[in-house]
Amino acid sequence: MSGTPTATLPRSDAPAYRDAYSRINGLVIVGEGMADRHFRRLAALLPEQRDELLRLGAMEGRHAVDFAGCGRHLEVRPDQALARRLLAPLHQQFLEAERQGDLVSCLVIQCLIIECFAVAAYRLYLPVADAYAQPITAAVMRDEAEHLNFGEQWLRPRFAAVAERVEACAGRAVPVALAMLSTLEHDLEAIGIDPEELVAEFVVEFQASLEAIGYTAGEARRLLNRLTARALSAPAVRAGALS
Repeated sequence: MSGTPTATLPRSDAPAYRDAYSRINGLVIVGEGMADRHFRRLAALLPEQRDELLRLGAMEGRHAVDFAGCGRHLEVRPDQALARRLLAPLHQQFLEAERQGDLVSCLVIQCLIIECFAVAAYRLYLPVADAYAQPITAAVMRDEAEHLNFGEQWLRPRFAAVAERVEACAGRAVPVALAMLSTLEHDLEAIGIDPEELVAEFVVEFQASLEAIGYTAGEARRLLNRLTARALSAPAVRAGALS
């Protein structure tokens, strides 16, 4: 974990900061709300674990409310319209997997990719967050680790049977997640987060998650190298995040 030294923390009352924060805050609020809906849909797919999944979804809903409070504290209106456009490709992938009865892909999208993305982003935001947002962000990070663990624990004993679907789903969803970072890189910089460091942190988190479900370190690293290289060299994919 690394952060920006106190002396170089961005000023949260600066116009450029507030403008950037409106888009980042919107993405966080909409993303947490989307996660709430995803967990509720997963509860229907896994009725034997319905109560636990509804509990996890309710936690995500509270996160959305808490981060909306962070925006109000700074008197910033979140740009939720942009956030919905940016998150639509991931959400559509989840819905398509649900329609096909592909529980594995639903879990990979929500419990691995989205949660790894959230943990990485919140970890880098925590050192540069304003005093109001810091304890909220720390608490949310602890919750997201629990959500990540749910997906890992479900996939691990089934690894041999699901590995091919995990890789196929990651091949579709990881480039979409990285495309969002490309779109928001200047806003991330404005609030004190290095976009390249965030990509690196996501890769670390996702590799650890892949290893937790059964990949060797080498297999996970090679898979992520392929995915990140494909995503970062494909301008058409990045442009698609805004469509």
